[in-house]
Amino acid sequence: MALSEREHQILDSIARQFAADDPALARSFSEHGKGPVTAERIAGRRDAWPAALIAVCLALFAVVLILSGSPQA
Repeated sequence: MALSEREHQILDSIARQFAADDPALARSFSEHGKGPVTAERIAGRRDAWPAALIAVCLALFAVVLILSGSPQA
């Protein structure tokens, strides 16, 4: 979605004011963000299997502990 000309003007105005208020910080920020923009991948159902496997193993371990407890006298 492209920005309108008015939005570009507002952002340029904000950038100029920011650079005037704190030139060192503006210079530091201008060194970042160069290059392609990438997004992190959102985890899907296939990414949840390690956590599900750990949960199943813990549940089985708990059942084994309960069943192998010392007999009541």
